[in-house]
Amino acid sequence: MKRLAWTAALVLGACATPQQVAETQARGDRLLAKTLAGRTPGKPENCIPTGFIDGPQIVGDSLVYRQTGKRLWRTQVRDRCPFLRDDQIVVSILYGAQVCRNDRFRLIDRGSQIPSGDCTFGEFVPYDKVG
Repeated sequence: MKRLAWTAALVLGACATPQQVAETQARGDRLLAKTLAGRTPGKPENCIPTGFIDGPQIVGDSLVYRQTGKRLWRTQVRDRCPFLRDDQIVVSILYGAQVCRNDRFRLIDRGSQIPSGDCTFGEFVPYDKVG
């Protein structure tokens, strides 16, 4: 019985109000806009090489990879991964020297170290500095 009460408290504590969800989304949108400021999007690609990129970093509703030089790559996760938060660890499941659209990854909560279900990458959009 004690375990059930503890589980119920955790579940209820994890629920966010609509206002909290909206504030979190707005904060993510601002951070993404700041990250991409001064950059122009290019043609989306299905895959990017993993050799000269750092990341991914969770920024708002996207994952951002930093390529050596001035380029960033942004991918929005597919709709099966709705609980993306910037305090999570992204663990990619790679099948070669590239990360591609529809490849799978998992999110690991830093506090509990519990992995999410499989999520999938969307298209990768390059963002280059203007000028």
